[in-house]
Amino acid sequence: MRKIEVLREVEALISTTYVYAIIVAVVAVVLAYIVANVIQWGGGKRDTSHVKRRVCYIAIGILAAKTFFLYNSLYVSNFIMKAPLQAKFSTANILATLVVLGVYVLLSISTMLMFRTSKWGSILGKSKK
Repeated sequence: MRKIEVLREVEALISTTYVYAIIVAVVAVVLAYIVANVIQWGGGKRDTSHVKRRVCYIAIGILAAKTFFLYNSLYVSNFIMKAPLQAKFSTANILATLVVLGVYVLLSISTMLMFRTSKWGSILGKSKK
């Protein structure tokens, strides 16, 4: 990455950051879907496999947002030379992290509702049969 010293370059970096935020959220949803399908059904009356899937779902969402925020804070912002531009990027970084969480939750819950009887849909709780 090269040094950023002009407002126009920071605005381009911010736009790119939002695009990466959406990509990170989609990748996190796909990863959570794969993990949910790897966890086996518990069987019996006291099946708690949906709780394991829910814990993994929450952990992946938090880890994705935290990793995205830390990458931008610790690595990307070091290439911005001027303090006002760094402040502008820091604000955008916080908003982009919220975009990661928002897209992750909305996309995953909408797909869980579509596949309600699958392992992925069981994260929302036991479905009525």
